[in-house]
Amino acid sequence: MMKILLTALLFAGTVCAQTSAPIPKTTFTPQPTGVSQREFADSSRSNWLGTGPRPIRCIAWYPSGAGGHTELIQDSIQFPAPVTAMRDAGLSARKKKYPLILISHGAQGHALHMRWLGYYLASRGYITIAVDHNGTDAEERKAALLTLSDFCMWMRPKDLSFVLDKLLQDPLFAGRIDTSRIGVAGLSLGGATAIWIAGARFDLQHLAANAPPPPGSLKADVDRLIALSKTDPVVKSMMVHAADDYHDKRIKAVFALAPAIGEAFTREGLQNIRVPVQVVVGDEDIITPKETNAAHYAADIPTARKLIVLPGERGHYTHPTSGTSRAVELQEVSQLAYDFFAEVLK
Repeated sequence: MMKILLTALLFAGTVCAQTSAPIPKTTFTPQPTGVSQREFADSSRSNWLGTGPRPIRCIAWYPSGAGGHTELIQDSIQFPAPVTAMRDAGLSARKKKYPLILISHGAQGHALHMRWLGYYLASRGYITIAVDHNGTDAEERKAALLTLSDFCMWMRPKDLSFVLDKLLQDPLFAGRIDTSRIGVAGLSLGGATAIWIAGARFDLQHLAANAPPPPGSLKADVDRLIALSKTDPVVKSMMVHAADDYHDKRIKAVFALAPAIGEAFTREGLQNIRVPVQVVVGDEDIITPKETNAAHYAADIPTARKLIVLPGERGHYTHPTSGTSRAVELQEVSQLAYDFFAEVLK
């Protein structure tokens, strides 16, 4: 069963409405943006080594105030042109409180892969927190491609809720987050995570029965994780929480780019979602095919907006791209996310 399950997320994290409407253009001038790291430890869950609490690291982007030092970011994969951020700056006093967007990366990914979205939203007045679901290779006991945190994917929505708890007590952000305007954005498995925390119920048996089998090249890696799930005490203790309810009522909106594991959420399992959800996918996405993923979520979530289908792959990239073309496409997605959150998190 677990061999079939794993196929749904094997390649669900590579970065980095049904309509063909033009992508909105923006002439907005970005405001100064701060960036800072956070590292938390969730004592309610073990790390994969069984030696202590689960580590969760984050990258915070936010409207910057005083202090900090200038950091130039040159990454043509994620940004069409170099951008600057103020490392460890204070939070801007321009507003008393700011809306917050939690960001969830795809399988095999890390928070750094989502800075294209975190920076974009922060430069337009949001606090954004990209959460690292995966630890280091040593922490994940990683022997090949997949991580234990990808395998036990239900750890992800709880990661987000735990980070939100910590942020509300954080010296920089405590008292400055508008708790009536908290959203989640995610890519691929992160998109599914965003939908999950909004009230979706995960169905392991349905996923196992309907997902395609894994490719032969990954058989050894899959077999290793299946064995751990049956014999390792730490992994076994996590497996029993697959069907837990991870709904966090503090989440008021969801933006999901190319959400994965559609087979894990039946129509009935999506009926408890009560917040606005925007699903976006590329029309050439072969990693999370539209019909069984994005279109399914958009059709069966009661509060979902019309599915947006963009040209190209978007988020998942299996073909080479030249110059900054990928970064430009990601910026178009960022603008869609900004427009959505600006509308629903008034």
